[in-house]
Amino acid sequence: MKRHSFHQRKKIVYDTAAHLFAKRGYSGTSIRELAQALKLQKSSLYHYFKSKEDLLFKIMDDSMTVALQKIDSLYAYDAPPLEKLRDFMHFYASFYAGDRDRLILLVNELDQLSPVYRDRLIEKERHYVEVLKGILTELQQQGFMKSIPTAVASFAFFGMVHFTYKWYRQDGQVTPDQLGDFFWDIFTTGIFEQK
Repeated sequence: MKRHSFHQRKKIVYDTAAHLFAKRGYSGTSIRELAQALKLQKSSLYHYFKSKEDLLFKIMDDSMTVALQKIDSLYAYDAPPLEKLRDFMHFYASFYAGDRDRLILLVNELDQLSPVYRDRLIEKERHYVEVLKGILTELQQQGFMKSIPTAVASFAFFGMVHFTYKWYRQDGQVTPDQLGDFFWDIFTTGIFEQK
C-alpha cells in the first residue's frame, strides 16, 4: 500500500474487505486473501482490526453510523413532514445504492456476527425504522397519509431499497441520486400518470 495516513489506509482496508466479503461472502473470504489483495503481510492487517469478525462489524457499523447521523439531522430539521419524508427516502435510497458492497453485507451477513455485535447493529436498524415511522405518523396526523400501519409502510420502503443490491448497477443509466428520486415517486405517487 502506498504511503497514506492511518485513516486513509484504514479506509482502503475496509473498502477492500467490504468488496471481497460482498463478492465471495464473509465465510468464503480469508484474512490471507484480504492481505494478498492489499499486497500486505497478514500480520500488518491487525493494526486496523482485532479479528475478522471485528472487521465485518466495523465495516457495517461505520456505514450505519454515517447514515444515522444524516437521518437524525433530517428528522430534527424544522420542516414539514412531507419534506422530511422526501429527504429521508432520497438520502437512504441513494446512500445505499451508492455503496452496494456494504448494502450486501447489511442484508446478508448480519447473522455471521456474535450476538453482542449483532444486537448493536439491530438497535441501529430499529432506529432507522423508528425515524421513518415517526415521519409517517406526522403525515397521518396531518391528514396526508392513508391509515396504513406505519410499520408496514416503513418495511415496504426498506425492502424496496434493500433489494436494489440484486439488480442496481452504479455504472448503469440511473445514478444513485436519480434512483432516490424514482423511489420517492414510486412510493408516494405510484407509477401511473395523473389524469
